Amino acid sequence: MKRWDTLKEKNFYFDIYGKINWVFDFDVNTYNSGSGNYESTELRLTRTYGSMTLALPIGGFRNTPNDSDFIIALNTTGFHYGLTKDVEIDRGNAGTESVSDYKHSQFFDDIYAVSVLFRPYFTFHGGFIINNEYIPKDDGTMDYMSPVESYKKKFIAIELYKFMALSMNIDDGKPESTKVSAALNPVLGFVMDTKSIYFPVITLGYENTAAYNDELYDPVWVNTPELKGEAASYPKDSAKLNIYSLTINQRFAESFTIEGFLGAQYITDDLYTKETENEKKISISKAKEWYILLSYDPVAAHDQAKIKAYTGVSWFWDPAVRIHRKDSGKGNAVYGWILGCDFDFIHFGGDMKTEYNYSGDLKKLIETTDKWAVEGSLFLRI
Repeated sequence: MKRWDTLKEKNFYFDIYGKINWVFDFDVNTYNSGSGNYESTELRLTRTYGSMTLALPIGGFRNTPNDSDFIIALNTTGFHYGLTKDVEIDRGNAGTESVSDYKHSQFFDDIYAVSVLFRPYFTFHGGFIINNEYIPKDDGTMDYMSPVESYKKKFIAIELYKFMALSMNIDDGKPESTKVSAALNPVLGFVMDTKSIYFPVITLGYENTAAYNDELYDPVWVNTPELKGEAASYPKDSAKLNIYSLTINQRFAESFTIEGFLGAQYITDDLYTKETENEKKISISKAKEWYILLSYDPVAAHDQAKIKAYTGVSWFWDPAVRIHRKDSGKGNAVYGWILGCDFDFIHFGGDMKTEYNYSGDLKKLIETTDKWAVEGSLFLRI
């Protein structure tokens, strides 16, 4: 969680953060009861996010980043996403009024966590993720006390500063996804000087996810398409996604950095398309993702205001890309772009960005393929 990084770096008692993200031209086929046909409806995906952190230092905050302190923090985080549509209302002689309202299902993801930090050595986060889905009633209203689907899982995240990080989502007592990263700089420090700000920060990563499970909502069938989806109960296979990654962050001037990422993938079983009576085996790319980010990021002390501007390009492969892109004939790989800025004025700040097919967003929601998105956020810190 990006917001939890502020716990490692900043001294504060209270942090509240809000973000809104719009994805445009999010067309959905809806049923027209008048014509009896399914028609494309132009909608906008709206995603909102909020977090609140209460930090309790035991014995007071440290004075410098090299000092140590002990902090217990309580965190609550909420995600809300749904489809909105602009509607013109005729007010007669008063003219027309444009309003925006949610359509179809709405989804809420809530995180409740406890954090324990012994800076600058380690951090522990643990808690629950609760997913709820709500659908409109016949009169169009929502009953937010009665979700149609509700799901809860656990998570833990552990970090040894500047060396190793581990995070895991646990579903029904079993790991659903696991991420591990390790910094090479501490190891290289035994044989060379790595303390310079111009020495690259090199990180290796591994991720294991139960990504494909033969559910009807999955974009592919696993192992074979035979007899699947034809009845309420059918034999289900599963395939795991393994990602091996390398990240290099290089400062090449006092005010500029460049970051590169390369991810290779291994999927444990064959995947097939879901085209009825025309299922095909998918040729799986050995590369999963790459990106390059160029940032204007001046060196600043931890207690100074900071401004960062960045732009970058990416490439991303996923078997669902072809399903959601405008031209399915272009395949399962897509190039993307991002432009944004962050500003942190100690007690308040925020960020703004626009992106198109950027890999970081496609990993969160592949349905945003070939769609422009804009985002803005603000925070208050005491």
